[in-house]
Amino acid sequence: MWDKVVGDPAEFTLENRAFNSISVITLALLTVLLPFNMWLGLTAIWIIVLVLLILQIFFLWLSRFKRIYNVSMLAYVIVSYITLTATYYLNSGSHGPALLLFFLTFNLLIAFSPRKQHWLWATLHLVIPIALLTKEYLQPSWIEDSYKSAQNRYIDLASSYFVTLTCTFLITNYLRNNYNREKKNAEDRADKIDIQNANLEQLNQKKDKLFSIIAHDLQSPLNSIITTLHLIAEYELSEEERKMLGDELLTMTKNTSNMLTNLLTWSKMQMDGRGVRLSPVHVYDVVQRVLAIQQILADKKHVTLTSKIDPAVYVTADNNMLELIIRNLVNNAIKFTPNNGQVKISLNVKDGICQLMVTDNGIGIDSSHKDEIFSLKTQSTFGTNNEKGIGLGLVLCKELQALQHGELWFESVPGKGTTFFATIPVANPAADGRLSA
Repeated sequence: MWDKVVGDPAEFTLENRAFNSISVITLALLTVLLPFNMWLGLTAIWIIVLVLLILQIFFLWLSRFKRIYNVSMLAYVIVSYITLTATYYLNSGSHGPALLLFFLTFNLLIAFSPRKQHWLWATLHLVIPIALLTKEYLQPSWIEDSYKSAQNRYIDLASSYFVTLTCTFLITNYLRNNYNREKKNAEDRADKIDIQNANLEQLNQKKDKLFSIIAHDLQSPLNSIITTLHLIAEYELSEEERKMLGDELLTMTKNTSNMLTNLLTWSKMQMDGRGVRLSPVHVYDVVQRVLAIQQILADKKHVTLTSKIDPAVYVTADNNMLELIIRNLVNNAIKFTPNNGQVKISLNVKDGICQLMVTDNGIGIDSSHKDEIFSLKTQSTFGTNNEKGIGLGLVLCKELQALQHGELWFESVPGKGTTFFATIPVANPAADGRLSA
């Protein structure tokens, strides 16, 4: 309501709104003073108050509705000094309330005028009252006593003091509130800048990671593939040697394909947003598809893949995202499990949550690396057979899990193995259609 009267902060400057606020307060005071001075019998004063009331309405109209703030302020200042001088002369000089009104007007001018003008108002409020006091001192007969009785003078001075005190209190609080509001806005802007800087830092880290992957981690396996193909094409090799190189080529190609899948999925998420389509997903089918692909890599290391998945379990997930998560977890388990090791996939359903577990008896994860596993700070890694990883798979899994309202964490004992846990909400297998994300 108040903003409608004095102006919206988004459309009016702070000084303009302050002037409008003080104009409203001044109108209220003049409205009270008009009948009061009539009651005291101060004819000249109540006429001045009436004129001021009309002028103040005009000044507020110019400033608030015509938005001519500078003209309104200048007119207000000129009328104020003329009125104060006339009040001093017509209302008993230093024996009346004029000096109190000078002090009040100075506070009003300071409240709504630009800082660079404050010295001007201070000078005028020093020079004009001293000049009037000096003239009254040198020519006492210049000022006539306008009060009909001592009681009228007492009432006028007491009321003027009350008005001055009240206005000073209101102005001080108004300025204090403005200060606190501006301070809070400045702090909010600073917080936003800090957040933006943090986001920019994260974007820079992601950009650096992306360039590192493209420049080194992705280039290396491609060079190895080219070298292997060159050996097959240029040299006479035995059938056994060709089969060995073919197996290595297949492994490198699959690893590179996984890298590209993770890289493209992660990059797409960064550029296009994080849209997800949730629907009832049959976990057993997803795991079987993943195992069919990963079995070749497992056979190469003689790693046993076992699955204990209840065919009746459905979860609320994005089918492609869930498959990518399971593929990365199984691939990591195979990579860091030595020859003749074991990788087991199992799940547990409790309280409407499906907990998927991928367990291996591999080399484990050192506790010093625990905080880096799901961040882009992690470095490229090598498996037990020197399989190259780019450190992006688990970061991607963590982000995809969050999008599906799930969690991802792990427990590990160095030298004994690791278990990754992924939680996903259980779905009704009879549900039809997609669920909203």
